[in-house]
Amino acid sequence: MTIKQVITVPIFIIALCALFISCENDDETIPVGEDWVNLDTKVYFIDTLTIKSSTFKFDSITVSGTSKLLVGAYTDPIFGLTKSKSYVQLSNSIYTLDSKYTYDSIALILNYDSYFYNDTIPVQTINIYEVLDDIEPDDDATSYYNTTKITSTTTPIGTKRFLAKPTKDDSLHVTLSNTYGKTLFENIRDNKINNSDEFLKTYKGILIEPDNSNTAMLGFLKTSFIRVYYTDKSEVVTDSDYIDISFDETNSFHNISSEIEPTIFSSLTNQETFLPSTSTDNNVFMQAGTGMATRIDIPNLESLYDIPGTGIIIDANLKFKLKQNSATDNLYTDDNLNVYIIDHESNIVSALVDSQGSTVYATIESENSEFNITTYTIPVKYFLNLKLTDINGDKYYLAIYPSSFSESVNRYIFNGEAASKTIKSKLELTYAIYDK
Repeated sequence: MTIKQVITVPIFIIALCALFISCENDDETIPVGEDWVNLDTKVYFIDTLTIKSSTFKFDSITVSGTSKLLVGAYTDPIFGLTKSKSYVQLSNSIYTLDSKYTYDSIALILNYDSYFYNDTIPVQTINIYEVLDDIEPDDDATSYYNTTKITSTTTPIGTKRFLAKPTKDDSLHVTLSNTYGKTLFENIRDNKINNSDEFLKTYKGILIEPDNSNTAMLGFLKTSFIRVYYTDKSEVVTDSDYIDISFDETNSFHNISSEIEPTIFSSLTNQETFLPSTSTDNNVFMQAGTGMATRIDIPNLESLYDIPGTGIIIDANLKFKLKQNSATDNLYTDDNLNVYIIDHESNIVSALVDSQGSTVYATIESENSEFNITTYTIPVKYFLNLKLTDINGDKYYLAIYPSSFSESVNRYIFNGEAASKTIKSKLELTYAIYDK
């Protein structure tokens, strides 16, 4: 069945919004469904409903089960210093070595994941420390978070200054202290350590920490390991051999932090605090890893009911644009962003889905290379209907944040709803009245 599309008919004012416009064309029809038979229907396209965008910061995010470990730091003129260090629990399976073997050297082999963010050209520095406490989740927690910290030594057992080549090299070789390596080797060889429990009591793990002056974030695989080299000096020609001590993937995680105090985000002390786009030069922000996200509020949605007659939302899309020149080759953005429904305390209610129950993402709708404008769109029909029908609908908001939220540090700057007309964020809604 079909309905007439209505054009050039003045409509009404919703709350504080401008006058909506519709058009009428007797020759053009829109298929809607059998329920619309014999109904005098008007269809309105509305793009002036009020939205409010803001920036907030989750208190913590889960980093358990990530595919890689992030190590690095970089300073952004807007986001400040972002830093990630990694705690690694070691897992050994070799406890029998012949007494004729002699320690040779020890190295940490970090396998590149190929992920990097910001400038890898300058020299990077990392330090390796011994962990002093058991690597385990915080009290009453079952997961590791980006805020989880474990006590470590203050003197490093290894330091590496290097040129990062995450897309060219397979791994990074870090020489560790011979004192650390010789003691570890001899403890195993001399049967002072004979099983995994004894090993973990003596060797809690390691901390891999970047220097604050670094310029890049790097990803390393959890298949990385410590290699201990030894020789058999009873032979006329000594051959080197080694044992590998692997990373325990379950109990290895990264701690990602950002120094927000000297930045515009200094007021975001908990996840119930919001920074409106109108107070940040009409911009909103998000950054993976640190918990920073964008919140969207649609405060006057019920004013749709001010239209005389019975209505229904046919389609609805939230559109927002990257701030021009805010993304570069080093500070790149992804094609898809995660979208969640949150409550008034910024607790996640659920992932955003469509009417069929499929997960919805923010995806790039268009890219204008001439004016450097990238537009993302989110289908929000399901969310709007939820707000209108659920008893807690007025307390629901959208949270938008980067994909790989727990294992990257990609950052984004978007234009808010009060930006200029061509670049502002807005809600586009098709609404039909079928009973007057």
